[in-house]
Amino acid sequence: MAALVGSGDDDSDRAVTAGPAVDRVIPNPGDEVLQQQRVGVVLDARYRLSSMVILPSGNATEGVDVTSEVEHMEGLNRFEFAPGAGRLIEALSPDTNCVIARFVLIARPEESDTVRWCFEVA
Repeated sequence: MAALVGSGDDDSDRAVTAGPAVDRVIPNPGDEVLQQQRVGVVLDARYRLSSMVILPSGNATEGVDVTSEVEHMEGLNRFEFAPGAGRLIEALSPDTNCVIARFVLIARPEESDTVRWCFEVA
């Protein structure tokens, strides 16, 4: 499976992949983005997203589960959440934000893994 890590520290903008499930995360670990930035993950076609939680800081232990508002672009197997008025998160919190996405192998849904990454919000 795969894991990406970014804690917001200066030397933690590295992405470590341990398998084929995650093609890309949005935004990239360590990126500096605006409060309305879309947040998401692109998975290999054999996987599907089961949950996405956005944490308002790098040290937060609880976040906002935005799974119900995630858009799926099927041909790309891209899963994205867009902050906005009337949504679970109207704007990303300033400073460090982290995302935890859980995904499953479609052929074996009892097997799940997670990817976590962090980025900065201006």
